[in-house]
Amino acid sequence: MTLSQNDAFYRKVRLIARLFLFVFLVYLFLVAVKLFGTAATVYTSCDKDILTTLASQLENPFTGLCLGIILTALMQSSSATTSLAVAMVATDVIPLQEAIPIAMGSNIGAALTCTIVSLTHIGGKRRVFTRAYSASLILDTFNILTVLICYTMEMSFGYLSKTATFLASLVPVSAAGNSPGFNPISCAVDAPAKGIRDLCLMGLSPTVTATLMAVCGLIVMIFSLVYITKNMKALMADKIEDWLNRALSQNGYIGLLVGIVVTMLIQSSGITTSLLVPLVAAGVLSLQTIYPIVIGAKVGTTITAILAATAFLDSPTGQLGLALAFAHSLFNITGVVLFYPIPQMRFPVFLARRLSVILTRKRMYVIVWIAMLYFILPGLGFLLFRH
Repeated sequence: MTLSQNDAFYRKVRLIARLFLFVFLVYLFLVAVKLFGTAATVYTSCDKDILTTLASQLENPFTGLCLGIILTALMQSSSATTSLAVAMVATDVIPLQEAIPIAMGSNIGAALTCTIVSLTHIGGKRRVFTRAYSASLILDTFNILTVLICYTMEMSFGYLSKTATFLASLVPVSAAGNSPGFNPISCAVDAPAKGIRDLCLMGLSPTVTATLMAVCGLIVMIFSLVYITKNMKALMADKIEDWLNRALSQNGYIGLLVGIVVTMLIQSSGITTSLLVPLVAAGVLSLQTIYPIVIGAKVGTTITAILAATAFLDSPTGQLGLALAFAHSLFNITGVVLFYPIPQMRFPVFLARRLSVILTRKRMYVIVWIAMLYFILPGLGFLLFRH
C-alpha cells in the first residue's frame, strides 16, 4: 500500500476503535447508574429511616433546587447530577416531584464550566474579558429566567411533572415494569450490578455494601462521562468545528439544531459552549450569533439522563425515572420556546450584556457573583429551608 493508503487505513482503524470505545463507555455509564440505583435500594431496604429523612430534607422544593446547583457546580456535570436523580427516582428513593427541582438546579450549576473558561481572560484587557464573560453569562441568565418560570409553573399546577409523566407513559416497558416487552439495555446492565451486589453482600453488611456500591457507581459514572466526552471530542473534532462554522453562517434555527446535535454526540454542553467563548472574547462573534447554539446545547445535553433512565425500564417504578429525564428535557425546551422565537423575548442576551459590563468593572465583582450564585446562596437556601 502507498503512504496515503496506509494513512487512510489507519484512520479507519482508529475510527472503528473509537466507536467501539464509545459503546463500551456508554455501557459502563449505564452499569454505574444501575449500580447506584441498586445501592439506593439496598440502603433503604436495610434502613427505612433514611428514606423518610431524605424525603423530608427535600420536601421543600427550594432545597432540591439549591442541592442541584451545588452538586453540579462541584461535579462540573449536570449529566452526573440528573443521572443520579434519575436513579433515585427510578428506584423509588425520592418522589418525582422532589427530584424535578434538583434537575432544574443542575442547569444553573452546569454554567460554571463555561464561566471558568471565560476567567482565562481575566488578566487581559477589560473589554476582552467583558466580552468573554458575557458569553458565559448567557447560560446564567437563560437558566435563571427559565427556572423562575418553570419553577412557578411546576409549583402552581405541576407543569413539568404531569407532562413528563404522560410522555413517559407512552414508552413501553418490560414485563417487570407491568407491561409486555423486552428491554435489552436493562438486561445487559442488570447482571454486572447484581453480581457486584451479591459479591459484596457475601462478606459485608447491607449498609456497608450499599455505601461501597454507591461510591463505586458514582466514580465509574463520572469516569465514563469524562471519557465519553473526550473520546467523542477526538472523534468529532474536525466535524464539530465545521458544523459550528456552518451554523454561524446560517440562520439562528440552524445554529439551534447544530447546538442540539453536537451536544448529543459529545455528551457535554460545556464543550460546545466553551468553544464559543474565545471567539466572542476576540470580537469575532457576537452574543446574538452564539445564543441559539448555546441554548440548543442545553437541550442536547438532556439526552444523557434519558439514556440513564433506560437502565431502569424493567422495574415497576422505572417509568418515573424516565419521567424525570423527560422533565429535564421539557425544562430546557420550554426555555428555548419562551426566549428564542420572538426577538423581543431574547432577554438572556440583553441581561448577559448588561451584567457583564457591570460585573467586570472590578474583577472582584465577578468572583463574588460566582461564589454567591453557585455556592453561598444555594448553600444558605438548603440549610435554611430543609426540614
